[in-house]
Formats: sequence, structure tokens, C-alpha cells
Amino acid sequence: MGRLIDIAWPELDIVVVAELADEENPELCEEFWQDLPFKVMQAHPVVSGESLYAWTPTISTAPVRLRRRIIDCAVGDLRYSQATGNKFSIQYGKGLEPLAQPVLGKVLPEYHHLLPVVGKAIWNNLFFAKEKIFVEVKPHDPSQTFTGEGRFANLKGVAAEFYNEAKRIQTVEPEDLRRIRTGEIGDTGTYGQYFTAWDFANGMLRDYIMYTAYPLLKLIDTLSHEDFVAAVDAFDPAYSEYLGYSGLNTLLDFSNKLRAAIRETDDKEELRTLLRTFIMYGNRLCAWSYHYFPWYLGMFYGRAVNGQEFPGRFNPVKPA
Repeated sequence: MGRLIDIAWPELDIVVVAELADEENPELCEEFWQDLPFKVMQAHPVVSGESLYAWTPTISTAPVRLRRRIIDCAVGDLRYSQATGNKFSIQYGKGLEPLAQPVLGKVLPEYHHLLPVVGKAIWNNLFFAKEKIFVEVKPHDPSQTFTGEGRFANLKGVAAEFYNEAKRIQTVEPEDLRRIRTGEIGDTGTYGQYFTAWDFANGMLRDYIMYTAYPLLKLIDTLSHEDFVAAVDAFDPAYSEYLGYSGLNTLLDFSNKLRAAIRETDDKEELRTLLRTFIMYGNRLCAWSYHYFPWYLGMFYGRAVNGQEFPGRFNPVKPA
């Protein structure tokens, strides 16, 4: 039997218990466990169907032994996607995407009836309401809480700066992102409109952190220091300089510090720490940008399916 965790949504007054897949993916579950407890914004996918996901504080590179396609996941299945933002997901209905993701565990059956209630509340919140609804994850048995020295202990230099800022904005919207979504970023946006600037920043931030910075972390062990520096210098500026122009000034400052620090050390463990803490900060930006993006515009491009009262929005779900 795997270790048990509590998954709670305080704003919804709902708690479920889940079992980790300690036998199937022991290394992944151990990394996840060591970063408990945590509290982050709860999100909902906009393309892959009826599940919940959240960007975690864990930046995992653990080996994965078992994956499952989203379309094959049953209600209650937990996944952990290292490659798409270090997000943990909870399936509460039909999955739409054939992408296979690492198995993290499963919500116990006696709590399954609560998952659609949470799922549809979070969808309506992401799509329209934009309230702050957090998910809190912790060991079910407090006596089992990890007390050893974690991977982010004894940080120094810019890695500590990245980590501290990531922790600060875990439950507080970054000011740079607030200014982008409210149009307070000078002249960015042709003819005075700023939606396109917001849209570009949201999409490029996702590509930068999830699909460029994280793969670079995975390449540290396979590239020479010279080649790794060259790879970072080749990929980073196109993202960070545009995002700085868009208003993400702290991100631009951090990326400059990251490249400088990478040039100064060839120690692979130090390089991993630099990338991990930078990605942790970037993931927090991704989570906030995703939460406040105006997905409700999708109601104008919806199909009337699944009994929705109008395209793009679920009917309210009454608790059992």
C-alpha cells in the first residue's frame, strides 16, 4: 500500500484522501512526498477534458516506470507531469488527450463522488469567476511528514534569490503579471489595445519555462559545460527579452542572472540547482498567468455538449 495524502480545497470545504503509487513510481512519489505540505492555486485544463491540475513546488527529474494516457485514466487517478510544468492532476471525468503521463496515485473510491463537484467548481472559476481557490496537499498521517534535508536546503547566491521569490508568489499574484493583465505596461500593444500583448506573453511564458527551460535541465548530464552554456545562450534571450518587453521585468533580470551564473560554474549539481530554482519561479508565473487569462472568450467558440446551459460553461453541480 502506498503512502496516503490529504488533498483539500479550503474555499470549497472539501477534503479527499489519496494513495501514492509508491510501488509503481517510487522515485517520483518520493520527490513529491519530500515537498509536502504545499499550497498552490488550483487550475483546470482547457483542452484535455475533465481533470484538475496544479503547478507544484516540486521540480522533478525522477525516473518514471509507469505512464498512463489521459484518455485511459479513470475517475480518481492522479498523474504528475514533469514535462508540462511539473503539474499534478486529478481525473474526475472523461479525458480527451492521448498524451501519456506518469502515474502518481489514486483518490480512494469513497471520495470519488466529490471530485466532479470540485472539478466543475474549478472550471467555472477558471473560465469566469477568477477567484482564488487553492489546493493544499499534505501527508494524511502528520507523523510521516518528511523531516530530512530537502533538495532546496542551504541555497546560496542567485539560486536562493530565485527560490525565495518563487515561494513568495506561491499564493500572491506577481505585480508584473497584474500589470500585464490590466494593461499597465506602457505602449505594448498596437493601437492602444493590449489583449494581444497579454496573449503573446501568456503563450511565450508557457513555452519558455515548460518546453525550453525544463528540457535544458534534463540536458545538464549529457552536454559538456561549454555546450550547455551555448545552448542556454541560444535559446534563452529570444524568450526572456521579449517577455521583459512585455512587462515581466523580474523574469528578465533573473534570466540574465541565470546565464551569468551558469557561465561561472561547471559543477553539474550547482547547475541543476540553478535551473531547478529558476524553473520553480517560472512555474509560479505560469500558474498565475494561466489563472487570470480570459478563457471565458472561449464561450463564443463552444459546442453545446454534455448538457451545458450554453456553450463553454457547465451547469451548476449540486453536492450529493
